[in-house]
Amino acid sequence: MRLRRLISAWMALLALAVGARVLLAAAPAVMDVTVEQARQVIQAQGGKPDFVILDVRTPEEFAKGRLPGAVNLDIQVPHFQSRLAALDRGKTYLVYCRTGNRSARAIAAMTRLGFQSLYHMAEGILRWEKMGYPLFPPSGTVAGGSHPGGY
Repeated sequence: MRLRRLISAWMALLALAVGARVLLAAAPAVMDVTVEQARQVIQAQGGKPDFVILDVRTPEEFAKGRLPGAVNLDIQVPHFQSRLAALDRGKTYLVYCRTGNRSARAIAAMTRLGFQSLYHMAEGILRWEKMGYPLFPPSGTVAGGSHPGGY
């Protein structure tokens, strides 16, 4: 009888451990990062095909200045969810906006859609500018122009 209880307890613990591992494996990795940390992530990951810098501001805001290498997906357009759903969930995304509010909503939507590797630049591009980090296009360069100095 004691052996039967011991085996039952062991089986219950094993089931609990396996269940916890499945839950942890399925949980998306979302990390809020400062602009300093975001810059380090960009320097380490920038240019890799599985890394995307996603700006969720309006196209007008994007044209005035963006993070180097960023792509624009305006969270305020009606088709945002469908465009977001079309993105590769296997890639790593650094998501930002002006102050962190819209990007927080985008991160929540991405989490619901099953994106697994997300960085949220919670302080937004305003803090990036305040720190003196580069924006593209730099002052005096039209949107779509190039910057010879790179990042």
